Amino acid sequence: MIGRRTFLATGAAAALARPSWAQDDPIAALVDQVSQEIQVQIVYGLSAFPTRHTEHRDFPQVEAWVSQLMELQGDVTRLAFEMPSGKTRHNLLLGDPTDPRGVILIGAHYDSTSEDPMSAAPGANDNATGVAAMLEAHRILSGAGLDKGVVAVAFAGEEQGFHGSAAVAREARAADWPIEMMINLDMLGWRPPDPSAPMVVEYDMGNVVPGNDAAAEAFGRLMAGVATEYTTLNTTHTDIWSSDYMPFEAAGFPAVGLYDGGVESPRYNTSRDVADVLDFDRVAQATRIVIAAVARFTGL
Repeated sequence: MIGRRTFLATGAAAALARPSWAQDDPIAALVDQVSQEIQVQIVYGLSAFPTRHTEHRDFPQVEAWVSQLMELQGDVTRLAFEMPSGKTRHNLLLGDPTDPRGVILIGAHYDSTSEDPMSAAPGANDNATGVAAMLEAHRILSGAGLDKGVVAVAFAGEEQGFHGSAAVAREARAADWPIEMMINLDMLGWRPPDPSAPMVVEYDMGNVVPGNDAAAEAFGRLMAGVATEYTTLNTTHTDIWSSDYMPFEAAGFPAVGLYDGGVESPRYNTSRDVADVLDFDRVAQATRIVIAAVARFTGL
């Protein structure tokens, strides 16, 4: 388990350790606050659960652990939904999704699966890395004085067909949440055979609602642009596909994502998806992309 004191101390140290060159660029000052140490702790902590399969009887313990992490940054809203099996599970929301200034919603699923999901599904890359990036981005952006709201949401039920994110998207549309962009983070730490392999910046290229394509493309290209300024990662573009942004796109919200190409890994969706083999520098650099893109989008 990860202690509250450890997280707060690590975060404070990261905030203080800013190089002098960053003082003239407010976005550089933000991305420099990304703490790889915090992210390592989150990924190891989440993947230490034997399984995070949403239907497992112990999944409420996973919910409680993730909620505790999120509560370090503010009040957490537990959004109940029902799985096809009849089990009640919860999405976990941090921030005000009704902020009248407009909302950037950053999401990541915290459940996992494998070839034996009821016994062993550590899900370190898929998707503890996305959760770590989401929480670190929210920690930094929520204190940056932006002129829009930044909301983090951890989804359950992704591996069974986006049940959690579909419930949130329905609520967002029904309550008219002013979401200007939905950013989905799903697998960020695969160590590819070629170290120069790109991080994939996904944006909506058609799908259900054509009216949100232009905004998604603009934000996706913004993400690729800030990657060249604030990271050493190469990037490429694809359409959004098979993750939690799909229900939001179908509900009419612009949707983009970051993804590491990890479905090519032999560890993908197996009990061998463990933290020891991950590239945490790629996770941290992906987080820098999110922070820089949101900061620039909001006019910082």
